[in-house]
Amino acid sequence: MFLLRKTLSLLAVTSLTISTQLVAYAASFDGQYIQPNLTNTAVEWWWGSAVGTPESPGTPGPVLQFLFYQGYSVLADLNHSALPEYYITINGFFPNGTDFSLTVPATSGDISEGTGNAVTGTWGTVGAFRTSSDLKTMTVTFNASDAPYGISGSMKFTSNRENHYGCNVTDSPYFETSKPSQTLNETENVFFNQLGWAVTIPGGTVDVDVTINGTQLQFTGNGYHDQNWMPLALNEFISSWYFGFAEIGPYTLSYVSAAPLNSSIVFNTGYLSTNQAVLQNQCSITGSKTTDISIIRPTGEMAGAEGTVAPSGWTLSYVVDDGTEYEFKMVPTGVNPNMAVYQRWTGLISGGMKGEESYEGVATFEWLNPGLNVYSA
Repeated sequence: MFLLRKTLSLLAVTSLTISTQLVAYAASFDGQYIQPNLTNTAVEWWWGSAVGTPESPGTPGPVLQFLFYQGYSVLADLNHSALPEYYITINGFFPNGTDFSLTVPATSGDISEGTGNAVTGTWGTVGAFRTSSDLKTMTVTFNASDAPYGISGSMKFTSNRENHYGCNVTDSPYFETSKPSQTLNETENVFFNQLGWAVTIPGGTVDVDVTINGTQLQFTGNGYHDQNWMPLALNEFISSWYFGFAEIGPYTLSYVSAAPLNSSIVFNTGYLSTNQAVLQNQCSITGSKTTDISIIRPTGEMAGAEGTVAPSGWTLSYVVDDGTEYEFKMVPTGVNPNMAVYQRWTGLISGGMKGEESYEGVATFEWLNPGLNVYSA
């Protein structure tokens, strides 16, 4: 879901300053919800991922992931007027495991809404995306073949699941329905009431055909697309954020486990579905209930970015309403980007309903760590 412009040695900025003008107004599910610009600290982005089957053991690729940005998800200085307001970041792996990372600035970042839920995003002349009116397909194009960027080509997504917000609701993209009863502090209020999340393509297939610095990357993989928006840079109100998604056997899944800054609350949202039904789409606070929950547990230790320690694996559990439990284990095979404040892994996933058949697949999972939390197994 996230990409940072660069590693930041100092993440703390000034006290929260929230513009009351930043209210949701999108008519289309995948449309424009707020309006980031050079006069505020808001950010909105559209993210997509294609993950293919590794061609040899221990390699992560092929992978291609993009972010169409308006504003900045992390800021060391609230004055960002000297930075490009619109840009596209592209990260991934070639089939042999070689990674690549590009940041392509754009002169504009315009969203237009068409019939139904149709949306077109145009980032200057360097890239664009189009989601269909029924949200079943999405096409992404890159047109920045000249140095120093060197990328051109397209991605074509076909969804196999219905779009959704978190928290099992259809009318709000915010986590407000799951907030605890106590009075919220400033960061908790932003987290529950103003951080938006819309999942347009929870799962499906994506055909990739791009050229990066003269090397072709062509494959068909699992696809995912969502978008986020908020009135502040993440380091203003988020301490830690785990996110992941995968398609494995009959299951499509995603999750978030997050802690607001200066808060004891640990928030979780889990989505699990098959062709037959949505098994779970919930939000909860850790410890608030025993069923209809998702739990992400980092395990083990390995060397992380910039001298840090990172988990060497994760166990993901879904306990649905009737108490049935699904468990999945994830092991990383590659990381890109790889920074102390943000690590995104591609890896293997295995599991299913406990006591039943176990499946294998590939997954993307990440740790956004603006609070520079120290991990220990």
